[in-house]
Amino acid sequence: MYENGYGAAGMYYPRRREFLFRVVFALTLLAIVQLDHFNVNLGGEIAFTSLYILAGAYLAFSVLTYFFYETLSLKGSLAWAVAMVDVFSLCAAVYLCGGIESYLFLFFGILPLIGGIYGGYKGAIYACVLCLIGFTAIVIFDTQQPSAYNYSQAIAVRYAYIAGSTLLNIFIVDLVLKDRNRLKIFYEISQSSSKSPALYNVLKEITQRMAEILKAEVALVFLHNEEAGTLEAQQPSLGLDFMSTARLRLDAVAPGVLSNSFRNAKPVLVSRRLSKEVEILPFAPDYNVFDMVACPLVARGKSIGLIVLANKLNRRGFRRHNLTLTRLLAPHISVFLDNALLYRGSEEKVAQLTSLIRVVDAINTVSNLDQLYNLALDVIRGLFAVEKALINIINYQNGLMETVRSFGYSEEYVSRHLTQPFESVNECYVLRHDDTFVSMDVATDVRCPNMLVDPETRSVLCVPIRSGKKIYGILHMASRYQNAFDEEDATLANAIGEQIGMAVESAQLFEEISRLAITDELTGLYNIRHLKRVLGEEVKRSIRYSRPLSFIMLDIDWFKIYNDQHGHPRGDEVLRILSGLLQQNTRDVDTVFRYGGEEFSVIIPEVGKQEAHAMAERIRRVIQEHVFPYEDDQPGGNLTVSMGVANLPDDAEEGDDLVEKADEALYRAKQTGRNRVCTYSPGEDTPGLHPGHPSLLWEERDADSPGYPPESGNGLGDGGRRTG
Repeated sequence: MYENGYGAAGMYYPRRREFLFRVVFALTLLAIVQLDHFNVNLGGEIAFTSLYILAGAYLAFSVLTYFFYETLSLKGSLAWAVAMVDVFSLCAAVYLCGGIESYLFLFFGILPLIGGIYGGYKGAIYACVLCLIGFTAIVIFDTQQPSAYNYSQAIAVRYAYIAGSTLLNIFIVDLVLKDRNRLKIFYEISQSSSKSPALYNVLKEITQRMAEILKAEVALVFLHNEEAGTLEAQQPSLGLDFMSTARLRLDAVAPGVLSNSFRNAKPVLVSRRLSKEVEILPFAPDYNVFDMVACPLVARGKSIGLIVLANKLNRRGFRRHNLTLTRLLAPHISVFLDNALLYRGSEEKVAQLTSLIRVVDAINTVSNLDQLYNLALDVIRGLFAVEKALINIINYQNGLMETVRSFGYSEEYVSRHLTQPFESVNECYVLRHDDTFVSMDVATDVRCPNMLVDPETRSVLCVPIRSGKKIYGILHMASRYQNAFDEEDATLANAIGEQIGMAVESAQLFEEISRLAITDELTGLYNIRHLKRVLGEEVKRSIRYSRPLSFIMLDIDWFKIYNDQHGHPRGDEVLRILSGLLQQNTRDVDTVFRYGGEEFSVIIPEVGKQEAHAMAERIRRVIQEHVFPYEDDQPGGNLTVSMGVANLPDDAEEGDDLVEKADEALYRAKQTGRNRVCTYSPGEDTPGLHPGHPSLLWEERDADSPGYPPESGNGLGDGGRRTG
């Protein structure tokens, strides 16, 4: 209740209206009786003093009802008592103005109308009964009868007047209140929609108001799902629990009372008598409908759903006027629902754009391709109503697309179609036409035959993953429903595809830069920068699990002579060939590095000292037996290598010690004849025997260090750290 007496629209509340009505009514009576002073016959002798006292008391009662309106009003808890005071105050005024002779009895005709406005036809009858009782009291207590007055006729006319005016007022009230209640419902629902246009709030207002007006036990709204072809009950509903409403779904095509009403756009009334002959789907396992009203909801020329009201046997059944009222309200309810659905759609678009902005921010910060693909599919899952999606990236070396990420596909489908490159770039509609592919039903769309591989797919949306003019792949989305995508979906998907494309380009560039930072440009092997990182990790793992770790240091024999005789280009070719031989003759878990100049190294996890020596010896023989270009000019007639082997924990406890021990063993192999493998021996390999000790083991050699990094050719110049 507003304290200032005004509502949200600036209108007076009934409190002030009732107060003003009582005041005006009392003053009007007093003004009318003053006509007696002007010789106007009011039908009897007036007791002015008593009438003034009555008017004053009634005005005091009016003030009392104003301050205690919630209780003492015609809508309050004591409305029956307040009505008695109003009627009997009027009866007392009639009595004081001449009894049954007084023409003020004509005011009795307005009381049933007031009662009807506040309490419907029941209120009108109640006011009529009070008038009859009050007038009967006047008849009983009025003892002053004029001569030659037809007393019985006057009483009969007055009783007939009260009864007749009541019947007339009931008819008027029925017409007025129908329109007023209807307008009230419109107003309340529209106010609720304007305050909170969310679909949930609009549905709540509609179901509660309709159940209140029609005295229904159950009120719910079905909305049409065009994709599934079903009528789905919406939350919130009145009279059903959450789970019952969630499971309530009707086939819009199958015959039935509700589905027929929806398809034919005709309201239906199933009365209590007719419910025995018509089968109605129970709304819950323990809920049997005995009477029901259903009315289609149509907005913008399209059926959007149904409003349904139902009762059990313990409720009063519906009548034809209930169906008429529902039919009159349905167009307005449809407008409110349609606005709420449009609002929800606009909210979804805003959410999509917000998500797209967040996606752009997130994608721009991702430099790892695996993380990028996972993030992209998470975005697709959140923005589109799809059951399946995948990302295909083009392998330009073989001209095929490879699926790098997917969700929603069965394991069998993934193993059969997605684990290997399955589609040529020339066979893809998107890549061939450089355009978006939208198919509402792949069963009848022959533009892309690859879409028919998955029998559960009905609608498809494919967009290119591009950055500028370069296309990196496609983003593919699928739904099991027909007509699942529209132009707005295609526009949004294209925007996401472009963002993914730019991120793929950045990530590939980042990976290429990262690869170049840790690899040797000439041989493609990892460089000494990466050696420290990998060796540190392997040493920690070896110590944690008490497993052996071996390390090989390798140097080409007499490589300076080869460079001087045949030039750096031929030397570069030898380094590339040797790198390939090392990779071919080591395990997948082993890591080969170009240490610098003509030196190489190999990290060998999980291998002991003797096994590592055998592996190094096998590599040495492979290199000795390989035919290198112009190797006949080398000392001994072929190109060979010397190797040093060290082991953790036999020879060292740390990574730098391990490298140093292998380097000392390599120095001994050089000093004892070359083309051999030496394992570290504490008695034979000492720092004093190594002229380079302490060597440049972990200090990355700068431009002043001979032989590394090779800025052009193999960079040996005078042969690097050793002179062959």
